[in-house]
Amino acid sequence: MKDVIASDADLVVRRLRDQPEEYSRIVTWRNSPYVREWWDPDDPPLTLEAAIEELGPGEDGDGQATFCIIELAGDPVGFIQFYPWDTEAAYLAEIGLRLPKGSWGLDIFIGDSGLAGRRIGSRAVRLLSDHLFAEESATAVALITEATNARSHAAYRRAGMRASGEPFLDTDLRDGQRVESILMIRDRPGGTVDAR
Repeated sequence: MKDVIASDADLVVRRLRDQPEEYSRIVTWRNSPYVREWWDPDDPPLTLEAAIEELGPGEDGDGQATFCIIELAGDPVGFIQFYPWDTEAAYLAEIGLRLPKGSWGLDIFIGDSGLAGRRIGSRAVRLLSDHLFAEESATAVALITEATNARSHAAYRRAGMRASGEPFLDTDLRDGQRVESILMIRDRPGGTVDAR
């Protein structure tokens, strides 16, 4: 299994390594106010044990998610995971979304607020999307983001995505309430597919 998933100049998306410092880094990032603002804000702080349980080898639930670290010039700067949406049928039904068969999903965060505005997230989403189109024959790449997260919407648009459909209530919670979210989708080059 190769370590590097995709790379472009100084940006690399590589697999999360089964090493204590990798999990510790994820814990630090996920517990920072910068990341918690948008990533599972109602969840309790992440512990090292919970990170290993969630992200460790063989612990990716259905065995379909791939957990990765984003590196910039050799330094770890963020987290990105990807998975086939076809394995998420129950979740999609619960939130009322339909995606084209063969679509892939991703989730991303940059771990350090000092890196905001450097387009690292946009580059990583575009790079990983290109990889999924080329290597996994993805029909589309789609992610879900909070409707009020304007910074992420702009980043995903720069990565070639567009908003699709109307806002909906996700299963994620903020202050005990389901989060109003939108679907962002990047169509396979050469064709447009409709979601919803």
